[in-house]
Amino acid sequence: MTVKEAIQARRSIRKFTDQPVIEEQMAILLEAVRLAPSSINCQPWRIKVLTQREDIQWLSGAPTKGQRWIAGAGAVMICCADVQRFVEDSATNVRFLRDSGMLPPEMLAGLEEYLSKAADAQPEVLRWAAAANCAIALSQVMLQAVELGLGTCWVGMYDEAAVKERFQIPEAFPVVAMLAIGHPAESQGQRPRKDLRDILL
Repeated sequence: MTVKEAIQARRSIRKFTDQPVIEEQMAILLEAVRLAPSSINCQPWRIKVLTQREDIQWLSGAPTKGQRWIAGAGAVMICCADVQRFVEDSATNVRFLRDSGMLPPEMLAGLEEYLSKAADAQPEVLRWAAAANCAIALSQVMLQAVELGLGTCWVGMYDEAAVKERFQIPEAFPVVAMLAIGHPAESQGQRPRKDLRDILL
């Protein structure tokens, strides 16, 4: 399967078979996370993988505002952002780039200005800056899942405090998204897409 074919075939799947997501498949999906691009190579994602039926069933209730379909998933990835390391690792990587002489002075100045602002930024600002990188990683997971014959669906509505308490996620790691994963029990046609003329500026 080509990347183009995976992009064309990907759908948001909310009906899954009882077939489990096996360890080898999950390892390939996690490798897609690990290899994802990120801002200044900061790699801020931290992943909690759920495969226990009781945990996934719990998620499908009040913690996700009653999204009952989640209960059918074979696995759920909870994607968190390590905000502190996001800043620290970005600074380390900028120092490396500066010392290596790889960047033109103007670009280096821009990166150092970015880091200076990040050092003084409010936690919520840093959270969403890190979350953008996590979204890139999960997008790669969704495409990799297609090649494996799996379906996925992004879950963006959840009670963060309840999820963190249940799964013992450190307070410093905000939950930025979840991804339900499983073997599709539905075959959807493509949902309407805007014409190319509507998205080009």
